[in-house]
Amino acid sequence: MISIPDAYLGVLKRRDFFVLILTVFLGQIASASLVLSLITSVFIRTGSNFGVSGIILSVSFPALILMALAGVVSDILDRRKIIIFTNLLITLIVLATLFFIDKVYLVISLSFLYFAVNSFFYPAVSAATSQLVKKEQLGYANSVFFLTLAGGQIFGFFIAAIFQFFFGNKSLLFLTEAVLAGAFVLSLFLPKLYPRKQPEPSPILIVGDIWKFLNYIFKAKTIWFYFLILASCQAIIAFGITIAPGFFDQVVGLPITKSPLFIFPPVAIGIVLGVFFKPKFSEGFKTSLGFGVVGIATVVLGFIVSLNLVRNYILLFTTIYLTLGGIGLMILMIVSRTVLQKRVAHQFQGTIFGANFVVSSFLASIASLLAASLVSFFNYAVVLSFAGLSFLVISFVISLMRKRWRF
Repeated sequence: MISIPDAYLGVLKRRDFFVLILTVFLGQIASASLVLSLITSVFIRTGSNFGVSGIILSVSFPALILMALAGVVSDILDRRKIIIFTNLLITLIVLATLFFIDKVYLVISLSFLYFAVNSFFYPAVSAATSQLVKKEQLGYANSVFFLTLAGGQIFGFFIAAIFQFFFGNKSLLFLTEAVLAGAFVLSLFLPKLYPRKQPEPSPILIVGDIWKFLNYIFKAKTIWFYFLILASCQAIIAFGITIAPGFFDQVVGLPITKSPLFIFPPVAIGIVLGVFFKPKFSEGFKTSLGFGVVGIATVVLGFIVSLNLVRNYILLFTTIYLTLGGIGLMILMIVSRTVLQKRVAHQFQGTIFGANFVVSSFLASIASLLAASLVSFFNYAVVLSFAGLSFLVISFVISLMRKRWRF
């Protein structure tokens, strides 16, 4: 029988935090359904990694242009109202998509609008999580939050893959609509989440405070270091997503209509193991460890792919790789987000996470284009080996920096 540690139960027993977590979980399922539908349809038509990269750019571009504004808004207005309003809007957008499913350009425009509105949702929920738990519970709350964030995506992709396999792409939109309706209803039960205990007399003064705070935090090396670490995780994910359809199609031998059913279970296992990885090491050591795990797994997979002798076992080795990759990335995200929440005041966390989403989207866009370009010039074994060695170098540099910077 599996038992949940008391520390995690203590966080989940906080009713308002639990409602927020369920709302985020449903939102992730809905977004995953849309993304998988877009990626699958484009790759089937083009067979190109650049086509997949284009989808990633279309998803990340709204965040790139709107997240900074969204972060500031979440530090001015009641975050509960933002969560409710965005859930309502994206539910209506998906409903409109169902009526115009045969008009490709209009569907793409509505998809862009979906992720534009969603850009205001994430800074609000990211900042709200720290308002609903005690400071000593932040580490466990962030573990649950990332398990929900990643678990919702993985579960959403997996369910979407099943729906797509049996019923086609249109069924995913019905699934998305139903899930979003549930998220909207749940968000109505959240408490008021004002970023400040007492409202400021003027939004202009609030923005001025935020600007001064941003100038301060980016002079604090520990804060901007973990800010960049958290942003880089999305770049790593975008790199992997871009080459995954082609890798599984050409190397593993699974078409894109079947590969999602194989990919997400081992990734989910890795995420769960990463969430419950709680050794009493410093944040710097765990950051170095996270990059090291991802780096070693990637290098080994690249080496194995290059050996024709083990080609019959490539499915097994890929399964191990996906699990280890999930562990390493989860360690990185939990550590970096916890440090930011501990060192950044409540009233500025919407801004800091909004800015982080902007940088994440920018890095993810570059990483996606880089991945597609590298695969067009080199084989998958070379690309994986290059990426793995890069992660190992980063791990080594961080291990040196943490001693000098004492973190």
